[in-house]
Amino acid sequence: MSSDKPLKIFIVEDNPIYQELVTQVLGSVSQDIHLFTSGEGCLKEIHNEPSVIIMDYLLEGKMNGLAAIRRIRKTNKSVYVILFSTEPELGTEENVLRYGAFDYLQKNVYAFPLLKQMICCSVSLVACE
Repeated sequence: MSSDKPLKIFIVEDNPIYQELVTQVLGSVSQDIHLFTSGEGCLKEIHNEPSVIIMDYLLEGKMNGLAAIRRIRKTNKSVYVILFSTEPELGTEENVLRYGAFDYLQKNVYAFPLLKQMICCSVSLVACE
């Protein structure tokens, strides 16, 4: 996924505390971070071609994160999607692949450095350590 264009990150999270934590952790990776509280909001902007989408499962609006990922995959099959949720049963490889996420990461205090590392590895950012 390495390219010369700037890394654009969509964070789809309705909890303002998690939004802020993820934004702080990823601020050194990209200055082009967009926040959404619903899958519908993210889908309205998917034409802006994000490099990475970090998607929660439980969201505001009518669709959950898995439904949003399915819809995203209809228009963009290559965007790197990480399902980032507190729902442990969603983390099975079968669910992650079935709904189109590339990775699953369970939210906890240890997850934030790993989230940054997952994104850096996915887009081959050498400066991301």
